[in-house]
Amino acid sequence: MARVRYLEFLLIIMELYPPVHTVQMTAREALEYVAYVETHDCNGGTGNSLQLQFDPTTWNSYALAAVRTANFLSKMITYNNNNVSTLSEQVLYSLVTNNVHLKSVIFGSAIALEPDPSLPYPLMCPYAYKETDNSSTVSVHAKDLSVSYNYTDPQTEWYHTLRFQNYTHLSIVTDQIQLRTGNSLDPASDVTQPVAFLEDGRWTNPYYDCGGGDIWMVTYSSPFFGLSPDHKFVIFRGVATIDIELTNIDVNQCDPDLGSSGGALDVFRGTHSCQPTTVCVFTPGKGFTRGAYFCECAPGYFFPDTHASNKYYNGSEIEEYITRNNLTYITSYNRYRCNQCAPGCVTCTTAAPCLFTRNLYIKAVVLVLTIITIVVIFIVSVVIFHLRESKIIKSGSPIFLLLMCAGSALMCLQLFVMFPDADDRLCMVMPWPYHLGFVLLYGSLLLKTWRISVIFRQGQIKRIQLPDKTLIRRFVPIMAITVAYLVAWSSANRNTTQTRETNDGLKFTMCTENWWSYSAYGIEVLMLLFGVYLCFTVRKAPASFNESKHITWSIYNAIILSTFILIIVQFVAETSGPDLMYILYFLNCQVVVTITMVLILAPKFYAVHMKLEVRRRDSLPTISGMMTQHIKRPCRSVGVQTTPTGEDNDIISNNATWLPFRKRSKVRPIEAPSSNKYETTMTIDSIKST
Repeated sequence: MARVRYLEFLLIIMELYPPVHTVQMTAREALEYVAYVETHDCNGGTGNSLQLQFDPTTWNSYALAAVRTANFLSKMITYNNNNVSTLSEQVLYSLVTNNVHLKSVIFGSAIALEPDPSLPYPLMCPYAYKETDNSSTVSVHAKDLSVSYNYTDPQTEWYHTLRFQNYTHLSIVTDQIQLRTGNSLDPASDVTQPVAFLEDGRWTNPYYDCGGGDIWMVTYSSPFFGLSPDHKFVIFRGVATIDIELTNIDVNQCDPDLGSSGGALDVFRGTHSCQPTTVCVFTPGKGFTRGAYFCECAPGYFFPDTHASNKYYNGSEIEEYITRNNLTYITSYNRYRCNQCAPGCVTCTTAAPCLFTRNLYIKAVVLVLTIITIVVIFIVSVVIFHLRESKIIKSGSPIFLLLMCAGSALMCLQLFVMFPDADDRLCMVMPWPYHLGFVLLYGSLLLKTWRISVIFRQGQIKRIQLPDKTLIRRFVPIMAITVAYLVAWSSANRNTTQTRETNDGLKFTMCTENWWSYSAYGIEVLMLLFGVYLCFTVRKAPASFNESKHITWSIYNAIILSTFILIIVQFVAETSGPDLMYILYFLNCQVVVTITMVLILAPKFYAVHMKLEVRRRDSLPTISGMMTQHIKRPCRSVGVQTTPTGEDNDIISNNATWLPFRKRSKVRPIEAPSSNKYETTMTIDSIKST
C-alpha cells in the first residue's frame, strides 16, 4: 500500500544517511513511523530515530547526572596522566548503575569510551538499565553495550555528533588540592582538568534503541576529556549518557491547552484525527504511542448510537483505520462523526427537541380576534365622531372618548409585537403600546371623573370652569412623563430577553421582567386606586349627572382581573410555554380594553339608540339611590355651564353661585326666574363640552 511503501522508503533513507542529513519529519509522520517500527523487526543500533524539533529542557535536571559523571571521568583521566586504562570496569559499572538507581525517569546510563590501545577491548561501553519482571519488580541490569552494536557508527547520534564537535571553547580549570600524610596536610598541588557544562552536551532526537533497551528513548550525552601535555587543549575520550525512556511518557495528540506549561513532547499536540463534530480528550497512561485519546461529541452534538455504553470514538481505532486505508485524513462524512442536536440544545443525548414549538393555530386565532377588536374600536371611534353633536355623546366629552379608543387600540397592538418569537428589538418595543395605551384609556377616564369631583366639591365656594381644552392641557404632561419613562426604560434596559424552560424541559425565549416593568405596573395600580377615590367622592351625584358607577366598575375590573391574570403569567404560564402566556395577555387585553369600553360606551349608545328624554331634576336619583329635594317653585338652575341647547351660558349673573347636587343639602339653590314651571336640567357631563 502507498502509505506503507512511503514509510519503508523513509526507513531506507534513514538507514543510508546519518541523522544529521535526514529531512525533518512532521509530527504525524513521526507517529506513523513509531507504529511502523514497533510492528517490524529492527537491526541492532539506534538508526531508527525521529527527526523532530522538540523541547527537551523539561529533562535538564536529569541530564545533570551525566554531566557530573563526565566531569568525574575527566578528573580521573587527567589526574592519572591521561591514562584511560586506569579506569577499571568496576568503577565504570558502579557509575552507570548509580545513575540508574536514582528514583527518576532515567531508564539507562552508559559510559562509551573512545577506542584506545590501552583499553582491554577495541570498544568498551558499560551500560546499566532498568528492567521490570512479570511481578512489576524493577531491577537494574548492566552490560557492555558494544557487544550489541557499534556505537561509533555514524548513525549513532548520541555518540557520533559529540565525537567530532569543536571543543576549543571548553573550560579548563585548575584546582588546588592538599593531600594528607599522617596527621598533617601536604603542600597544595595544582590539578588541572577540563570541565563540561550542560550546554556542552547534546540531546538526541527520539530513537528506538534496538539491541539496548529495545524501547523508544531520548538520550543526553555529556563528553569527557583528557588533556594535551601542555594542558592547553582537550582530547575527546568518550561520553557519559543518561536515557529517558519514552515508553511510559504519554504522547498527547490533542490540541494545546490555553495557559498550559507544556512538555518535551508537545510537538505532537494537534495531530489527532477527531472530526469537526467531536473534540479530542487525552487519555494518559498509554505511553509513547499514537491514538492515546478519544473523540467525544462536541457541545451541540450527540453520539449516533444512543444505546452504546461508551459514547465516544477510540483514537487508536481511528489511527488504525487511517493507516489501513492509506488515508491522510478521514474522508467519509458519516464515519467517526456525531449528529447535531436539535436547535437550541447546548448538550443532548438524542435528537429530541430542546426548544418549545409554538402552536401556529393558537397564535393565528388570537391574532385574528385582536384584529377584530381593533376593527370594532375603529368603528366605535367613527360612530363617536359622527354623533359628537349629540347631547348624550357630547355630555361624555367626545375628545376624551376618542382618546379612550386610541388607547384601547394601542394596548391591542401589544399582541402584534408578541406574535413572533421574542428577541431584543421586539422586547424593547413591547412596553410602549401597552403602557401608552393604558395611560390614554384610563387617564381620559380619570380626568373626566376628576372634573365632576372638583365641580361637586368646590362649586359651593367659587365658580368652576373646566372645559375640555383645560383638561387636555392637564393631560399633556401626564403623557410626556409616560413617554419619558418609556424612553429611559428602553435606554437603560440592555438585557431584554431571557431563556426559560417549561416543565417538560423545553426552552423558549421571553422578554425580561425587571424593576422597570414592576414599577410601571405599580404606578398604574396607584392610578387606578386614585380613580376609585374620585368615584367615591362623586357617588352622591345624580346618576344622570355622572359616569362614576360605570367608571368604578371598569376600574375594579382592571385592578382585580388584570392583576389576577398577571400573577398567573408570572408564576404559572412561564413554566407552561409562550402559547399560554400569549392567550393570557390576550385575555388581559380584553379585560382592560373591551370590558372597559363596553361599560363606558354601551349606556351612551343605548340612550342614543332609544332617544331617551332628559328627565326632571326632582326625579333624578343619586348613585346611592337617594332622592334629591323636590323643588316646586319654577326656577332655572345655574349649577350647569351649558344651556339646554348646548350653547355656552356666558351671561350668568355675577351673583350666581355654583351649587352641586349634594346629599339632602339644606342650602337651597339660587333661583332665577323662568318661564317654565319646572326647570330643565342636563347631566353634569354636559359641563365637559364647554
